[in-house]
Amino acid sequence: MWRLEKEIHTLILNEVNRKGGADSDKNILQMIIEGAKNRDLSQDEIDNFVVDNCKNICFPAYENGAVPAIWTLMLLALYPKWQDKVRAEVLEICDGQSPSFGMLNKMKTLTMVIYESLRLYPLGCMLTREAVRDTKFGGIDVPKGVSIWVMLMALYEDPDIWGADVDEFNPGRFGDGINGACKVPHVYVPFGTGPRSCLGQHFAMAELKILISLIVSNFTLSLSPNYRHSPVMNLIIEPEFGVDLLVRKV
Repeated sequence: MWRLEKEIHTLILNEVNRKGGADSDKNILQMIIEGAKNRDLSQDEIDNFVVDNCKNICFPAYENGAVPAIWTLMLLALYPKWQDKVRAEVLEICDGQSPSFGMLNKMKTLTMVIYESLRLYPLGCMLTREAVRDTKFGGIDVPKGVSIWVMLMALYEDPDIWGADVDEFNPGRFGDGINGACKVPHVYVPFGTGPRSCLGQHFAMAELKILISLIVSNFTLSLSPNYRHSPVMNLIIEPEFGVDLLVRKV
């Protein structure tokens, strides 16, 4: 682990030094570098600051947007009825225009589909918290320092919470929002919960809506015979062999 960490650190710094010089265009990498250099930090601290921010951009911001998008497209390919509903909604709302912020807010069916996709294929399989002091949780005593792991799939696949169709892809359960989708709404936490919830959750939802609305309004999707269904837990829950789709122009 130490060797891999050092290798990743070096690779990122090499890329930063190659692209982040004084003559580079003003971009987010340049802003990170300038922000680090404007603080009273040693060179090692500057390097660590830049590398850590690059990791945050590459891992959570990129992968956490791409993976839910591909799971959602897979489900739309598998359930053409919902694909048709999303396409009809997008075409009606956008009317040939690029989706705007106001248009995204009106895409109720697409929002329902994304929510259901995140229920069936959440980004992570658990939430972890550490007790910072001795705590009584219900009838359980939790000593300070103990880590609590909340298994999300146990919550998302509980028929007592979601109903008898818990194993089915049914975006309609979110027709009245999250509060109406299940008996205990606070168990649905696709972007985490509390002070450690994802800062980019609203951006992520907008990103997903834009991407999926543009794809579905221009193409029909179906699953390729080559597709192999194998969700695996790496940093997040990903398709082990990717998702093979057949894409045809509308």
